[in-house]
Amino acid sequence: MSYVPRILLCGDVESFRSAADDMAFDIVGQISFTGSAERGENFVFSRHNFMDYYKPGEIKIFLNGTEISTDKLKEILNGTADYIVFDKDADFIGRRNDLHSLGLAERYITRKNLFRQARHNFYSCKNFELLPKIFRDNKISRLLDVDGLFYDTDFFMFPEKFPNVEGVIKNTEPILENFYGKIYSSLEDCRFRFYDAILIGEREPENFINVLLETNDLSEKIFTFARKNSALERFLTANGNIFEKISAFPALNGNWYLIQKRVQKDFCVYVVTHKDAKLDALPEGYKIIHAGHAQSKEKFGYLGDDTGENISLLNPYLNEITALYWFWKNTSHTMIGLNHYRRFFTEATDTSFAVDKILSREAAEKILCDYDIIVAENAVSNINVTCWQMLVSGDDLESFVENIFRKQIAIKQPDYLDAFERMSQSFTGFQYEMFITRQNIFNAYCEWLFSFLLDVMEEVFARTNIKQIDNSRKYRIVGMFSEWLMTIWLTKNHLRIKKMPVMFREGI
Repeated sequence: MSYVPRILLCGDVESFRSAADDMAFDIVGQISFTGSAERGENFVFSRHNFMDYYKPGEIKIFLNGTEISTDKLKEILNGTADYIVFDKDADFIGRRNDLHSLGLAERYITRKNLFRQARHNFYSCKNFELLPKIFRDNKISRLLDVDGLFYDTDFFMFPEKFPNVEGVIKNTEPILENFYGKIYSSLEDCRFRFYDAILIGEREPENFINVLLETNDLSEKIFTFARKNSALERFLTANGNIFEKISAFPALNGNWYLIQKRVQKDFCVYVVTHKDAKLDALPEGYKIIHAGHAQSKEKFGYLGDDTGENISLLNPYLNEITALYWFWKNTSHTMIGLNHYRRFFTEATDTSFAVDKILSREAAEKILCDYDIIVAENAVSNINVTCWQMLVSGDDLESFVENIFRKQIAIKQPDYLDAFERMSQSFTGFQYEMFITRQNIFNAYCEWLFSFLLDVMEEVFARTNIKQIDNSRKYRIVGMFSEWLMTIWLTKNHLRIKKMPVMFREGI
């Protein structure tokens, strides 16, 4: 169960229930008034001071037929009920003078506005006006509005006040594009994104935990509102220790909460080698892995790709892919990457190699706050990918292997067949199988890649004598072709790609 408004109803209960359709609500009591409307008074509040018209004792308040004081009404609205809800717009207009005079301008709402603007959260203009400063002070520049709260509350009309907001909204209107930088129909559609915070409406604790789990890969922070005396407020108060930090920002009838999850950050870029890499020192978070360790005659003391679940014996044919498979199956780093013993990402404009110019963990993590994946800068060739592979491996073998790839992708990943054809005729692409990204993106790529790649390898073995070939340019054809597969996957997925320069180590 999500947010359920607690209301004092001014009007007919049956009429209200009938209009509410499937919206859940809790009627705390029925309320009525006598005051300025009975005197026939009404005026535009922007031109008058309400207190000039307020006559103590003339406004009377009745709860379930019994007269109560203004203080008692305010007490009820300070934790037991959220709103005074008018079933009829005419009654709402007639009572506005009285309620403004009592200092309750933010606590009454029409039935229609309740059904729309308060469907996901306690609604108050003042509460939403607090948000721009809270976001600025907490450096929230990219936000995902999971429940379309800004749309429900009309604040989508003020894009200049808020950070870069994306939203999950099923039924969209063109004007929303003026506010939301990107609109998704479901959380699944934005599964590869990462945000400074996720904005959600108030929920029951169990539902709240479910949303935290559903959005675990999308952000380390949750931003929400909890009313006074609500189940969520009690949960957050009692269980604050399960989070890294909870910051409360006082608002009308409750608090905005910024919740920092406990996140065990684990960054690792694997430096793949098949020989002595001659690297005595590497930046924090970099680790050398020996690809093809299972059948290597020389051991260099590095981590091998032949423990746990592995395909190390296929290394002569798949190159660094055997290492990629190993850390997909045997690790769970929150951020993960692949560099080569001769190639490293750098931020430097001078790409001559130096260890201190290797892209640092701190720099990579900062980049991945704004981007989804780091890849190597792509160069433009004067021949396309297919012709390049023919040049390296020979016409007949290249065409044969390319057709096996085409066949297996058509069987296992048919949605990617067009991207495969585009890549094979392209003059550029993301090379070297180099990347740094978040765990969920890495896992998604590997699930896609290995859904067909090992079948390709098995078919090549069955239909060729590739194991007897002693020309590495030929027997490595599947591995060399695989260098271009990330380009196919990135073509079909909506990722924010950061291209980085690559340093090349000479003489190794």
